[in-house]
Amino acid sequence: MNTAEKLLEAIKEQAELFLIENGEFAPYGTYIRANGDLTYIGAYSETTDSKEMYELLLKGFYDNLKDEDVRICAIGLDGKYEGKDVLIVEFILSPEHRYKFVYPYVLENKTVTFGEKFNYDKNLF
Repeated sequence: MNTAEKLLEAIKEQAELFLIENGEFAPYGTYIRANGDLTYIGAYSETTDSKEMYELLLKGFYDNLKDEDVRICAIGLDGKYEGKDVLIVEFILSPEHRYKFVYPYVLENKTVTFGEKFNYDKNLF
């Protein structure tokens, strides 16, 4: 499993835990170091909206990526696309290199099932 696959699995596992526990989730992130270690980052506030939390995570990841030991960062967001619940995963390699993928999901009986990914090239907010 390469670093991007490991990071994606971590993001999906976190989303699954949040969905089972709360039925939804605020933006969150994870990054992976050269040695394969994952660092989980949360951004939650009752008074801050998802866009602000996303922007805080993004700014922090831009700073983290200045450290040559940090290989890739990812942000997970809960959303809707064409009426379906989706996990949006944004991989961040640098401010210029960001890639978004969308994974439809179904939460049923405390079980999350993810569908096939598709690329997403629109603005998140």
